[in-house]
Amino acid sequence: MINTFSRDVKDELIQKIQKYFEQKMDHVLGNFETEFLLDFLTEHLGPYYYNQGIHDVQTHLTAYLENINERIEELEKPLPKGDFS
Repeated sequence: MINTFSRDVKDELIQKIQKYFEQKMDHVLGNFETEFLLDFLTEHLGPYYYNQGIHDVQTHLTAYLENINERIEELEKPLPKGDFS
């Protein structure tokens, strides 16, 4: 789980939230309240996004590994037929 963002990333996210509120909600948020909102969203919604990302990666890797298994099976050589005993 992401515990903290770098200061640069956090400042960028704060600006994006402020811009969204100004453009979509016609409401101006200060830096202080926006940072608290970001911290709240990170703590309470972040785990949902993180877990979904983990599940998406797991699904992708499962399909990828199945594809590799098929490719390996294609490389197998046929066994000789006949009895030489």
